[in-house]
Amino acid sequence: MKFRMVSLGCPKNLVDSEYLAQKLAEAGHVLADEADLVVVNTCAFIADAAKESIETIVQEGKGREAGTRKLVVTGCLVERYGDRLPELLPEVDLYVGRSRYGEFDKLVEERGFFAGANGFMETFPRRVLTQPPSTYLKIQEGCANRCSYCTIPSIRGPLSSRSIHDVREEFMWLLDHGFKEFTIIGQDITSFGRDKGYTLKQLLTSLLGVKGDYFLRLLYMHPKGLEEELIDLIAEESRIVPYFDLPIQHSEDRILGLMKRGYTKRDLEGLITRIRNRLPDAVLRSTVIVGFPGETDEEFSRLCAFLSTWQFDNLGAFMYSKEEGTDAARLKGHLRKGIKKERFQSVMELQKEISRVRLKRLKGRPTRVIVEAEEGTRKVGRILLQAPDVDGLAFIQGDCKVGQIREGVVAETLDYDVIVRLGGIDGTNT
Repeated sequence: MKFRMVSLGCPKNLVDSEYLAQKLAEAGHVLADEADLVVVNTCAFIADAAKESIETIVQEGKGREAGTRKLVVTGCLVERYGDRLPELLPEVDLYVGRSRYGEFDKLVEERGFFAGANGFMETFPRRVLTQPPSTYLKIQEGCANRCSYCTIPSIRGPLSSRSIHDVREEFMWLLDHGFKEFTIIGQDITSFGRDKGYTLKQLLTSLLGVKGDYFLRLLYMHPKGLEEELIDLIAEESRIVPYFDLPIQHSEDRILGLMKRGYTKRDLEGLITRIRNRLPDAVLRSTVIVGFPGETDEEFSRLCAFLSTWQFDNLGAFMYSKEEGTDAARLKGHLRKGIKKERFQSVMELQKEISRVRLKRLKGRPTRVIVEAEEGTRKVGRILLQAPDVDGLAFIQGDCKVGQIREGVVAETLDYDVIVRLGGIDGTNT
């Protein structure tokens, strides 16, 4: 059959989709825009994500009128809601849980519901669905942190780290196929190897032993797991992008305790200070949750004051979502949606100004820029200090081609984006 992949949610899901696409290709099926078989890999870590997944499935179900013969659903929605789904979504022919991904090429011939108790770790070989030079490298599955608001451990299971050997083998294969920017992902990559007796630093040291012109970016580093030796490695190794993704979620000790985050405001202040003392030009990204149960006006004001003081370069905000089965869902003091929305908007307005000011320091500096797309007559991409999908863009001035990594200079900065002129500071082309 001709097949099409629809991957929703996070980059970890995308890598899973690429593994499934490879399984189908090895079985003789062909990836195509017009498909007989549609596979929807779903997200469901919060209610809004589950809603989007269901809406996508319903929309794809209507595709039968356009010739779709089979609709398959995989991913977090299957793990979270289990065998309740066939009654809810009868238009789906096949549901496959993550524990059965290794059999996906055979199960795709079946109809019904196939799942199991355990998760699935393998991500390689995979059919990479993004074009060089950028891709993701998934190093672990699941999570051991058990934050009170989070459904991930119940959906994706406990922490399970891949072997350093397997990650390195995949990394080398991707290098051989033209990829140069590797975003290393996991639910909390600072916990990598704790279940197996090794560390993230050991993995990075192994990868950096491979010669080549490439860059590593580290996404989602839990603040309590970011140790001094890892900061030192990032500072000393030019092939690791000086980019720290530290989801603090809140600043106030009482809320952090209710969230079960395992650190205090003082811990956060000390960590940020150490990073900026060691790497003054590093980019810091974070996320916060507003409207957590019982969050007072004063605690929210202190969160905003914390953000104003410490000034993250990039920040994502989420309105607290009450999720069935989590400890936080049983807390008292759940706030009205209107209050949460107001707080969300306040944080984003605050961050817009912080981002605008922080970006100004880059003006006039040399940079590498990744050319990602062509929009009319202009090229768009990212500088290395911008992560894919979650940060701003770089609008590129000069002759270049999609897929290139070019030298340039930051000619101008905007609220979240930058304008890059190709060539050196003196205007020469490189």
